[in-house]
Amino acid sequence: MLASDKIAKAFEAICEEVDKIKKADLSEKTKKRLKTIVSIAKHQSDIRGAKKGSCVAHKKKCG
Repeated sequence: MLASDKIAKAFEAICEEVDKIKKADLSEKTKKRLKTIVSIAKHQSDIRGAKKGSCVAHKKKCG
């Protein structure tokens, strides 16, 4: 398995674990932080499978 495949699976696992945690009674602050974690993990997973230069967010920051 390639390193990028392992990383993608790790991000997927993070999302799955957060889904389990979100079922608990949590404060709004904690829910917001979990949402941010999932957002970051999904973005990282998405850009690893994307063609180079196709991420619009990165074009704004770097281009």
